[in-house]
Amino acid sequence: MASSIELAARLAAVVATQQEVLAAISDLDKVMTLVVERTPEATNGDGAVIEVVEGDDLVYRAASGAAKNQAGLRLSLSKSLSGLAVREKTLMRCDNTETDLRVDAAACRTMGIRSMVIAPLLEGNVAVGALKTFSQEAQAFSDLDVYVLQLLAGMTSAALLHARTYRDLEASEARYRMLFDRNIAGVFRSTLDGRILDCNESLVRYLGYDSREELLAQPAWNLYHQRADREELIRLLQEYQTMLNIRMPFRRKDGTSLLGTISASIIRGNADEPQLLGTMLEA
Repeated sequence: MASSIELAARLAAVVATQQEVLAAISDLDKVMTLVVERTPEATNGDGAVIEVVEGDDLVYRAASGAAKNQAGLRLSLSKSLSGLAVREKTLMRCDNTETDLRVDAAACRTMGIRSMVIAPLLEGNVAVGALKTFSQEAQAFSDLDVYVLQLLAGMTSAALLHARTYRDLEASEARYRMLFDRNIAGVFRSTLDGRILDCNESLVRYLGYDSREELLAQPAWNLYHQRADREELIRLLQEYQTMLNIRMPFRRKDGTSLLGTISASIIRGNADEPQLLGTMLEA
């Protein structure tokens, strides 16, 4: 039975790993690397692997120790101990790979693995992968090691979900930025009270401003000859959410008029703030 001092030391290692992971949460690959590097230290293992479900296989996404160069290795979900952990959504322990019929002894021998513990990575009720710690020695893991791996697996599941969400959001924002900047139409986003939050270079050229920064410094009302024109547009958007191909005059920087065709929608920004997102082409 583990002493209270040993238990406290292991829990401190888990907390330290969690803090490192949170600091790297915007980088999915770094999160996985941190987990597989810290897991052996916390579980008395020689190496660790994060395996991710892809179709009928588990794929090594990050690894340390003897498995460090095995990224991309594929294991069958139906014929591996890791697959069993994922399918049954429960921890699996192998104290001796030479005698445990559930594992491929030859494959383990190739990587120098003699014992291992595998915990499923769960997102809700779905197993999306596994965290494995392994040792070159048989009978290497204690009940405390198993407990710590379960804690690390729970932390890792949450961290990977957050990291993927962050990565997907960044990708979505990058696509939005590309479409926004490269659009031949003038594109703009503003608050309903008239703050221009974003615009592209096409809108800057249409309205005759010298730079995007100069246009962003203007209140949106300055882009219309009549305040009532924008007020009517906002009223229609609040009623219908989206308006297409509305013709209205805009005011250039030099005061001259530009007849434009505008399509716009009400979207939600930070703190659920309603915003106007629109495009404008010269009519």
